[in-house]
Amino acid sequence: MLQKTVLYVSRITNLSDARYCAGMGVDMLGYVVDPVHDDYVSPARYQEMVGWISGPGRVLEITAPALDLAKLVSEYLPDAIHIPLDLVHQYDLPELPLMVSIPFHNWQIGLARIQQLKYNISHVIITGFIDSEPPVTFKPLSGIKILLSLESDSGPLIPLLKKTKADGFALRGSRELAPGLKDYEHLARVLEELEG
Repeated sequence: MLQKTVLYVSRITNLSDARYCAGMGVDMLGYVVDPVHDDYVSPARYQEMVGWISGPGRVLEITAPALDLAKLVSEYLPDAIHIPLDLVHQYDLPELPLMVSIPFHNWQIGLARIQQLKYNISHVIITGFIDSEPPVTFKPLSGIKILLSLESDSGPLIPLLKKTKADGFALRGSRELAPGLKDYEHLARVLEELEG
């Protein structure tokens, strides 16, 4: 029997996505904290959103070097930090759980590097994942969950988890078409399939 599928939705920019994901049992929601990024969520907007939801863990998404991480952690009070592997050594990281993303084309080298890090790594996110034959199988890492980033339609999801030995999926939120007007097609397909 499969363990509960771990679900993380990054790039949350609006309350509609946050509430929908919380209602669908998503484990963690990510918020971009780089002011020049298109999906930036200010501390005030973040506090406004998280005040309306309960359940999912709160994740700071670090997308660029040279951010004042200590200040961001004190402003946002996250449960975890999501950071690309290439940026890990550019920061003095706090003792929060880390979600480290690595590209699929380089996953073996990336996982080897991650195992050498002395941080509290809770999740590895494989970005740009492509299902293939024969299938890629990710060896379990002690205490670390592996999530496949679904950036497009990847077919049936439960068989994908079984053959890759991944623990779950990383999805992305999307912008509202207008306040309160949302298209949940990609999120809904994945979340409803896993719920059923």
